[in-house]
Amino acid sequence: MVLGAEEHRRLLEAAGHGDEEARNRLTRAHLDWVVSAAEERSDQGLSQGDLFQEGTIGLLEAISSFHASGAPDFERFARRQVALRMDRALSEERRQVRDSEMLVRAAGEYDEAEIGLRRELGRPGSDVEMAARLEWSLQRTVAIRELVTEARRRYDQDLLQYLEEEDVEVVAPEDGPVPPDGGRASADG
Repeated sequence: MVLGAEEHRRLLEAAGHGDEEARNRLTRAHLDWVVSAAEERSDQGLSQGDLFQEGTIGLLEAISSFHASGAPDFERFARRQVALRMDRALSEERRQVRDSEMLVRAAGEYDEAEIGLRRELGRPGSDVEMAARLEWSLQRTVAIRELVTEARRRYDQDLLQYLEEEDVEVVAPEDGPVPPDGGRASADG
């Protein structure tokens, strides 16, 4: 939808005073800007749909705040708001990806240290021992332990939901229950 200069000015003023119909007409008239900006950024980490949504919010904010902004040119003002909103969303997405990668790396390091300490000590390592092994603060060690424990619990639950009771066969040895060492002591002599 193409708006004449006078109609555009009038709609901006009305939208600045809360007129929903004016805001809707301006939004429809300028969505092509949002589509273009989303297409330009679609290879940077968010889908074009997510970018369009963020850009539309930026356009709505620009329409609502232009009248009070004192900016001389709506198109320039709105395009900047749309770009800022999209760029903020992309930056937040990159931060979340980076944080997720760091968390996965920390969980892997924790897992390796846990296995190593169990082998060395013959028992699970304490939080203090784990923190020393990992060269982390006790607070970070506890937080990562809790995340790893929760991830393991969820994995176990997810796995169990795929198994039917009749698919799981528990086999007891003929001599009775399995000893804590799994029967290795008697087999080794």
